[in-house]
Amino acid sequence: MKEILKPIFELIIGEFTLFGDVLYNYIALGVIGTLAFVIAFRLVGKIYDSGIISSRAAGSFLHWTIRLVVFTVFFYIFSLIIWLVKFIATIPQETWFIIGAVGLLAITLIIIFKVRKISSTKNTKQKEE
Repeated sequence: MKEILKPIFELIIGEFTLFGDVLYNYIALGVIGTLAFVIAFRLVGKIYDSGIISSRAAGSFLHWTIRLVVFTVFFYIFSLIIWLVKFIATIPQETWFIIGAVGLLAITLIIIFKVRKISSTKNTKQKEE
């Protein structure tokens, strides 16, 4: 079964690229491939242990299927992360400064209003007593 599924797996993932540089692409895909292998290996091992499957063919088929799905999911997660980093890098530094200042001002105002609300609630309770 491996002789059939491995070439199909390699054919599908052979078109995946994360970086323009071939070396970086091989390293990234190697890391993703290793993670996918370990996850598939452990999942299929647990399936064997639970007695759901017992044949080598079923185990091989499940392994390569899980490995392909996990590889694809990780690939697109890494692609999204790379896209976000590139997007964030294109935003000018002044914009990040303004966003940070507005966020800090908003947090400060929220804290001030919460503290005032708590202290006014305490004062109201003390006057009632």
